[in-house]
Amino acid sequence: MIYKYSSHSKFISMIIFGLIAGMKQIIVAYMVQTLTNIATQRSFSDLPQILLIAVSGLLITFLASLIFNRLKTGAIQEANITLRLGILKGMLKQSSDENTNSLGYLTTDFKLLETNRFDAEIEIMMQAYMIIFALGYALLVNWLVTLLFLIGSCLPMIVSSFFQRKIQTASENWTNANDKYVSHIKNFLAGSSTLKLYDKQDNAVKKNNVFVNQLEAALRKMNLLNLDTISWVSLIANLFTFTVPFLVGIYMVVNGQTTLGALFAIVQLSNSFVNPILAILEDRNKLSTTKKIVAKAEKYIAEGKKTEDVSENDFSELEVDDLTLIRKDQELARHLNLKIKAEQKVAVIGPSGTGKSTLLQYLMTGEFGQAKDIILNNSQAKAGGFANIFSYASQSPVIFADNLWFNLTLGVDISREMVMEVCTKLGLDTIVKEKGWDYSLGDNADQLSGGQLARIELARAILMKRPVLLLDEINASLDKKTSDQIHDYLLESDLTFVEVIHHYEPEELQRYDQVIDLEQFVSRYKKSPTYCRGLSI
Repeated sequence: MIYKYSSHSKFISMIIFGLIAGMKQIIVAYMVQTLTNIATQRSFSDLPQILLIAVSGLLITFLASLIFNRLKTGAIQEANITLRLGILKGMLKQSSDENTNSLGYLTTDFKLLETNRFDAEIEIMMQAYMIIFALGYALLVNWLVTLLFLIGSCLPMIVSSFFQRKIQTASENWTNANDKYVSHIKNFLAGSSTLKLYDKQDNAVKKNNVFVNQLEAALRKMNLLNLDTISWVSLIANLFTFTVPFLVGIYMVVNGQTTLGALFAIVQLSNSFVNPILAILEDRNKLSTTKKIVAKAEKYIAEGKKTEDVSENDFSELEVDDLTLIRKDQELARHLNLKIKAEQKVAVIGPSGTGKSTLLQYLMTGEFGQAKDIILNNSQAKAGGFANIFSYASQSPVIFADNLWFNLTLGVDISREMVMEVCTKLGLDTIVKEKGWDYSLGDNADQLSGGQLARIELARAILMKRPVLLLDEINASLDKKTSDQIHDYLLESDLTFVEVIHHYEPEELQRYDQVIDLEQFVSRYKKSPTYCRGLSI
């Protein structure tokens, strides 16, 4: 995975320097073998040459390890950045309901990729190369003793395999418990002002204790399985990977079948193919704990790469026939027919609960309703398949923890003249002049009124240059003078919009091209099917 999401050239360079650094154990084994033989044979003439070779080799492997460390951490950093950006892009393409647990994924689950997955992937590769080097040299020294050590080293792998499925299941349970915990915490934090008002913070903490216990119990079980696996593997390794082969080697030395230097060299090298095998088994456990996390990351990234086929500026007419609005399994309105033409101003009215806001959500997402037929620009369209023709502003504005300029433009390259023109029309020019474009709304949003924040979102919706504006009670937090100013601008412009209105004077509706009264379509009032257009004014 790290190779896929980091620079390939840097990754290959990391492997090369890692291979050089891995030769250290071969050099150490060479020193053990030659120095032991020199000591037993009492021949010191070759000692200076051997020491020069050994010290030079150790220095080279040391420098290679320093370079490897930098390339490794750089590759992990690059993969993290690529994944975090790709995952966020995929999350932002999903609905708010789908992203309920997304914060927990980015803050907790993703951390396991950093600490477990990426490091384990690199270590498995490097340990595998070390096994090949060490095993090759050991076979040259004495193939029989080496074979005994190798066979003994395979036993821990068999033991480890018994724990893999349990570890993976425990990891999945921990991930699910963490999602529930984070969701619960977010809910309590969102309502912290209410808890503070009634001084019931302690009750919320007690309620959260259940989720904390479930989370920590799942984490304990996962960690315990990992530790137990390591304990069992270590026991088998000590008995069959070292003790038995070493006793056989001593027997062969006593009988003159090999030298003491050769045995010591193989023992030294055995650490370089036995310990790496144990390390690989431990890293494999780490990979098991991140299997579901990787799958979710790939899903988010794939979602982020999807492109929309709908043109943002191609709009002449939208017609929705025989629409039924549904929310929480309750039918709100039925037999509604909606027809919007370019530059038309459409008002949607009706009592609370008749589906005014739901109608806008249906147009944007295709959810919360069913229509018999949808025609966009004289062609058949699918519900939810033309979201790119809409901009949206509501009575509950979405404000990002960034400066005023980003909140107005969302990073789109728009001229300051155009932005300032829209801000002036909406009465935001005073804020711009006083605060400036770089004014941080992340820290200071509470210093602006609800009406100012609502106008910032409305300005953003207009600046996005979408063909149709969907406006959901944008005057809810505005005073009468400001509301009239904004509506004068909207109604006299060439903008196309559908506006949900709750409080209005009858004469105000005369200014709209079309008025749709959802009370006419509410199920409890309509006992028989009726076909009716919105009222034309």
